[in-house]
Amino acid sequence: MASDASVPIRFRRLHPEIPELAFLAEDCLPARSPLSRCDACARACPVDALAAAKGRLTLDAHCLRCGRCAAACPTGALRAADFPRTEALQDLPPRRDEPLYVDCWRVPEQASPDGALRVPCTGGLDAGTVAELTSLRDGPVVVLDRGWCRECPAGGCERPAGAAVEAAEAALEAADAVDSLLPRFEADPLPTDRARGEGPPSRSAMAGISRRGLFRRMAGEVAGALNDTPIEAEGEGPSRPLRDRIPAPPRQRMVRALERFDETLPASQRPGLTVDQDACCNQRVCASLCPTGALDSFDAEGSSGLQFRPEDCIGCELCVRVCPERALTSYPEGGQSGELTRHAFRRCPECRRPFAGGEGRFCPSCDKKYGLLAGGGYELLFGQAPDSRAPDGCGARVQQASRDAASADAKTRGSESPI
Repeated sequence: MASDASVPIRFRRLHPEIPELAFLAEDCLPARSPLSRCDACARACPVDALAAAKGRLTLDAHCLRCGRCAAACPTGALRAADFPRTEALQDLPPRRDEPLYVDCWRVPEQASPDGALRVPCTGGLDAGTVAELTSLRDGPVVVLDRGWCRECPAGGCERPAGAAVEAAEAALEAADAVDSLLPRFEADPLPTDRARGEGPPSRSAMAGISRRGLFRRMAGEVAGALNDTPIEAEGEGPSRPLRDRIPAPPRQRMVRALERFDETLPASQRPGLTVDQDACCNQRVCASLCPTGALDSFDAEGSSGLQFRPEDCIGCELCVRVCPERALTSYPEGGQSGELTRHAFRRCPECRRPFAGGEGRFCPSCDKKYGLLAGGGYELLFGQAPDSRAPDGCGARVQQASRDAASADAKTRGSESPI
């Protein structure tokens, strides 16, 4: 569902003194549904400055502006300044065949290769960005390893960008990209006494540094990632309603990158779903809550069902958890586009409304209503257990019990002697 173009989408600051990190609650999985278990951003923070609880994020002043939380967010609900957004690079001039080096801000600019893409921390790159930067050029993305990351507060490990580079490399290789284009690390150690500060420098500290390099001249000031993002300094601005689908930019970047090498996504990049056809009642709660629209419902030719597009799936598994019948099962790769279910419409004998799905005679609403009565509520209302000899279906059993109870009540009243 498209957003209303007249309503601006506004990120907001999570901390009044940290403009480099912005948040869009409408695109955050736990903020949209309490059933989501996503806390990837908080787990990625190297100094525990970000906390996620019940769909709300809180950020304290210890934030390093490294961008690792934003890189971990599967939907792009978090956005960090000064990282490239490859959505702005689709109309690049003809490709070049030399590598695109990526270096961190702690490295003095004169020590970076000419034309290097300099970012606050290499750990702030997501796999989709690395893959798409590769696909837009005839040269690999090369992340420089200066030997400082393990001791850096923003790093805490040998290579903070390791997971993103490895995931992009595996995906591009599966899409038949030539080996010379695959992203990689390159060790180029520098003495620690040449590092700027003890962590990523602030934007103000970098303001006087020139932004040279052909890549930046081609792409414009793309690394100023928030320059084109309206931000509310306090509170939240107008936003799209939660019923809208999440664009999930990280997933879109990866898909665009791979489709430049092969029109068909490799199996490793296609999550899948299977449906227990006997259990599915076509209530379509799963489709209505799918954040990206990868799982959708349809009505066509006297039938109704579910359809799936793996290229839009972010693997959140919310659909699996919300299915009332537990009819959905997810798997990580090899998914196929197309219909998952198709149920013919028929008319409910109780409410007379058309419905599709389920094996009973009654629509899900009536079956649920009478199913509740067929349990403990049944006995409270009618003073007896359900009649197993009644016709099939919860509604029929309750209707039969209701008639029996009414008949018994009439006989009781008829046998009473008037006073």
